[in-house]
Amino acid sequence: MPRVSRPFATATLLAFVACLPAPAARGDVAAVAGGLAALGWELVRASGDGNAIVSPASVWETLAMTHAGARGETAAEIAHVLGMPDDREQIAASAADLRALVAEAKGEKIRLDIANRIWVERTQKLEASFTGLLQARYAAAAGLVDFMTRPEDARTQINTWVGEHTAGKIPELLPSGSITAQTRIVLTNAVYLKAPWAKPFEKSATQPAAFTVAGGDKPQVPFMNWSGKLVAGKVVVGEAAATVCEIPYEGGRLAMVIVVPDVADGLPRTLGGLDRDWRAQWNDAGVRPREVNLALPRWTARKPISLKESLVGMGMKQAFVAGEADLSGIDGARDLFVSAVVHEGFVDVSEEGTEAAAATGLVVGVTSAPIREEPLEVKADHPFAWAIVERASGVVLFAGAVRHPR
Repeated sequence: MPRVSRPFATATLLAFVACLPAPAARGDVAAVAGGLAALGWELVRASGDGNAIVSPASVWETLAMTHAGARGETAAEIAHVLGMPDDREQIAASAADLRALVAEAKGEKIRLDIANRIWVERTQKLEASFTGLLQARYAAAAGLVDFMTRPEDARTQINTWVGEHTAGKIPELLPSGSITAQTRIVLTNAVYLKAPWAKPFEKSATQPAAFTVAGGDKPQVPFMNWSGKLVAGKVVVGEAAATVCEIPYEGGRLAMVIVVPDVADGLPRTLGGLDRDWRAQWNDAGVRPREVNLALPRWTARKPISLKESLVGMGMKQAFVAGEADLSGIDGARDLFVSAVVHEGFVDVSEEGTEAAAATGLVVGVTSAPIREEPLEVKADHPFAWAIVERASGVVLFAGAVRHPR
């Protein structure tokens, strides 16, 4: 395919897109769900101390866009992290399916948005096949910026876009110094959710109670209380026993799943057992609609993290090595490599519902059934894991861990 020099006219890009083959029919999003879950739980495990909040959907989409420009071993390693075959069109079609699922999961009272954008140094040449694929399959428009002479202005412009697409919850995804004169491309993704519970918690039922944290301290925190029928049950996660519960949002398509270890210090073992098939055996274990007495702490968390070390540990190595990375699908040359991958998540869980946002930035630089029984007690009064999922497909939009509600 011919290369398109930057800057390029909008009409040129549109003309190219118009010549692309018609999008493939929607595939099975369930094929993506396992990769999202494996990626999300691995990032939660690697997130360190404190409350964790990541969006595997955001990270997956950003890496998928990177795969569109990768070749050879670099592409194979990225595909492995995605949990997908090393096939650009299949990954791109799956990404389009993921965004379609997100659009369908919206409701009258639910805001759920996912957005992509590619930021390009104004002098950088790009392969038309790369820009065409990102526009057609990822809805990622290109914005021209001046990385070479005004990197700080470019960083501000990118952060402003992220802030606008996360309702102001992620105002500074790219920290000072993350963009330099050697930056050539930044790929960004933003995910935002604001959803009310299907049945809100009564504020009058919120009461202070002890939450056991690591070390045995028991600070008093506000606990929301709710009784009624929810999907819940007792399970074994890896080698750890736990209680699980699904708390649906308005419309029923989305739910928060909490995984509460049976012992106060069981979170590390529980997280170790969460993988791509984390919900596969729950029905056999007796997870079903049942009467539940639920006690859930209110919490807010924010977590900026660098993903480079985690991604290298998962097998994405070559892309970070200058002189070895093969991102020739981006510009037709071998002079680009991934210099940083940053992610930030935000979540606020209250009686009304949940607000969550996350953004990922990848910086590319140049070398240089009813049964009468007693209600199940689900009391999240010690560290636990959680995820927000699309229930039918199992797609994990957000995942995290609560080690201390405050």
